[in-house]
Formats: sequence, structure tokens, C-alpha cells
Amino acid sequence: MGFWGTFIVARSGRPLTELDGLQAAAHQVAWQRTGGDGWQVVQVHRGPKGYDSQRLPADWERLLVSAMQQTGHPVLAAVVLDSDGAQLVGYSPKAGRWGGWLMLEGIISHLDFTALPEAYEDEHGEPQVDLGEDYQRQVREAMERMYQVGPPAHLAAPLAVRWAREAGYAPTAAAVEAILSRDEAFAEDLFFELLEALGLPGLGEY
Repeated sequence: MGFWGTFIVARSGRPLTELDGLQAAAHQVAWQRTGGDGWQVVQVHRGPKGYDSQRLPADWERLLVSAMQQTGHPVLAAVVLDSDGAQLVGYSPKAGRWGGWLMLEGIISHLDFTALPEAYEDEHGEPQVDLGEDYQRQVREAMERMYQVGPPAHLAAPLAVRWAREAGYAPTAAAVEAILSRDEAFAEDLFFELLEALGLPGLGEY
């Protein structure tokens, strides 16, 4: 079974779990790291509360806005669903919110129940699922709805670069887009590659 929960990345002179909003999730923090320039990342197991909401943008994003306001720096989060994919949400004081995805197709059925395949039994009574044309159409339509919340890789990459530049780094859009476009066995691995590509020091390994 993969990881369910959220990685939260912020720059702060005190532990992230001491920030308002994150204090309530401190007991769910399973892993954390401090990198350079005050950057930190915490892994919140099955949280923060509301992280798995199908209603997007989710109400829990207020926590990210609060962290940004308290620290005065950009913040970034990855909501990981069973390690099959992740929603990316970033906030920065000047540019505001940006969103994107890691391996969206792998988590689309978690986000939109219309993208679940229909189950049936074959002539031998064996369970099967229908992955035919109707299912493929439902997946495409569900993904288009999710792209209204966070755009596909080629549109999300420039937004991520703008976020990183506001944080003081200078990544290339091509490198970021390449990561946003890739598939891996675990979405967490891609997320930490993304942190490295964005230029955040000392956070590129999980």
C-alpha cells in the first residue's frame, strides 16, 4: 500500500509544526527534513484534515495561505494519493496560487468517481472491469475537470518556475515540465525531484 497524505514545504526560522494550522496536524507528521536557507519539508500522514476532499480547491488550502502569511515566503504542497499521483498546490505572496499534477491519470478515480470503471461478471462468473470507450471518455472528461483546478504539465511548469523565482531561485521551465510529465512507481520520488529542479537547497532526496 502506498502513501496517503501531504508533503508541505515552507521556509521558516522555526519548525513548521509550530506554525498556526500545522500545530493541529503535528501528531500526524511521520517524517521531516530541514534543508538550506531555512527550507523545511514535513510529511503529514493522512492529513491535514480534509486533504482527501473531492471538492477542489479544498478548504484545507487555507493552511497553506496561513503558513505563507506567517513566514512571508512561498509555500508548496503535494497531496499524495496511494503513491499513485499527487496534486501540487503552491502559494506565493506576489503571484498567488498555482496548481499542477504528478501522474494525474493514476489518481483520477480517487478525485472523481465518474472515472471508475464499471464492474461485471463474465460468462464464467469471473469479475471483470469495463475499460472500453465509455470508460476512456469518462476519464478524459474527469481529467479536463481537474485541469480547471491545476493545469497540465506544459502550462503548470511556467507557474512553478514563477513560484521558484519569487522564492529566490532560477529553474528552467523545460526541466520542471519534464518532471511534471513523467511517470514513476512512487509519486513521492517525482515530488522530491521537483523540489531539486525548482532549486530548493537540501530537499532533493526522500
